[in-house]
Amino acid sequence: MQRSVIVGKEKELPLSAPKKRRIWELDFLRGVCVLLMIFDHAMYDVAYQFGRAWADATQSEFFIALYQRAREYWASPLRLTTQDIVVWTFALLCGISCSFSKNNFRRAVEVAAFAGIITLVTTAMGESTSITFGILHMFAVAIFLWVIINEICGRNKYKTAIVCLVVGIAIILIDYYCGIRYEADRQAFADDGTFFWLARWMQGGATNVHSADYYPVFPTAGYMLLGAAIAPVLYPKKRSLLPRLGEYDWHRPFDFWGRIAIWVYVLHQVVIMVIFALISFIFITPGDFIVI
Repeated sequence: MQRSVIVGKEKELPLSAPKKRRIWELDFLRGVCVLLMIFDHAMYDVAYQFGRAWADATQSEFFIALYQRAREYWASPLRLTTQDIVVWTFALLCGISCSFSKNNFRRAVEVAAFAGIITLVTTAMGESTSITFGILHMFAVAIFLWVIINEICGRNKYKTAIVCLVVGIAIILIDYYCGIRYEADRQAFADDGTFFWLARWMQGGATNVHSADYYPVFPTAGYMLLGAAIAPVLYPKKRSLLPRLGEYDWHRPFDFWGRIAIWVYVLHQVVIMVIFALISFIFITPGDFIVI
């Protein structure tokens, strides 16, 4: 209900409703994940796109070491472990955000639209770079799944949370069981790849399935639904859990990246490639952008 203030004796002007404050820790965690993703993909570009050409062109110890460290990093257990943690955190935050969005159906459509654009652009660039079902595709499907669950539960947040918890755990456990069987006997699963977007074990022995960025519904959507399940418990009043810690500005640089996460995901690889190509063109291989 809007408050009003009397101006003179004739008019009443409504006071604007207080601006809702974002929950800083969610933006902060999302921002940290985004920056780690940028670093990860930048190291990939150094390791497999630009690094060797830079080292060969300059014979510089710095560029040779940079190329070697990037290759070592990309194959390291640390990177593989960190990647899983970042993806799971992204998924949990996506699920938590379902409790704050006013229209999750629209949110899912927007994410699906971004995912479709990525597929069109990367496919046009070549088969090796094509992203047919990446992280945004998976999030779109997962949010649609949340919308369906929420409607079935009569939009009761606690019933929705319980169903999300059960379905999320089921998805993770099914993936774990089928993943073990898939590694033991791939021929026991489908080999046409039609439903490869559901899980790795749905592509079976198919060799015509490719996605440069690949995160199937099983198990990643399970973590997203777990986030949706804990949101009403963690944020029943939709307020920060750590308000005192958030009073200071130390977290704001990370918050910024968290607020624009989807735009960063869509554009960051293009920006990185352009920056590296310009470095090559100006400083390393003058007049030549292509250093692959």
